Amino acid sequence: MIANALRVEIERYAARMPASNSLYIKAEDGTFTPSCMIRYLSNVRHLVAYTTVFLSKARDRARQLGDEPLAKHFEHKRGEELGHEAWADRDIERVSTAAVVPANADILESTHDLVTFLGATIDEDPVLYLSYALFAEYFTLLLGPAWLQLLEERCGIPRSSMTVVGNHIELDRDHVEAALDEIDALVADPTKLPRMREVLLDSFAHFDRFCAEVTSLRDASYGSGLSRDAARHVSAA
Repeated sequence: MIANALRVEIERYAARMPASNSLYIKAEDGTFTPSCMIRYLSNVRHLVAYTTVFLSKARDRARQLGDEPLAKHFEHKRGEELGHEAWADRDIERVSTAAVVPANADILESTHDLVTFLGATIDEDPVLYLSYALFAEYFTLLLGPAWLQLLEERCGIPRSSMTVVGNHIELDRDHVEAALDEIDALVADPTKLPRMREVLLDSFAHFDRFCAEVTSLRDASYGSGLSRDAARHVSAA
């Protein structure tokens, strides 16, 4: 029951995104630039690196509360997430080299705020982190393929320079259904649902802010995407 309620909320959010989210809109109209991509990848790398930190924190907090099945779940997930920031590092290098843009980008305020939010959420109740984890996996599976296609076809940014998204899509094809079953198995108390839904909706709001910041800074000097020669260079790298 809890898992299905969360699934429905994520599907509703994903259905709204093409018409309302700047990350998707700029990919669709061909104005998502290499500088935007470096900004996006740098901040995603920061968040991906924090994933194992949060999973360790959630494991330890679950054990502190005497919930060993939940602790074991987070420990297993931590093993699955190790080393994924290397995908973002490779992507940043490819985009930077091909488009001749700086490879470094500041960590956005929205990214820092999301990290703070997730840490506080785990401190409150590690069960709540399941809401964010489901959002991260299921949303990527729902919108990721279409977004990558738009970036490649309309912005000249090939899939080979977005492996941090593409690889997670492939992994999450097998993870989402299992994650839904695990939520129902791990969260037997139906009174947890309202707070889990609140955390999910807050996660949406944090992601919207993140997308707005990624696309709001001016980077017109780099053009609206990779040139065809640059795109070929990235694909061959």
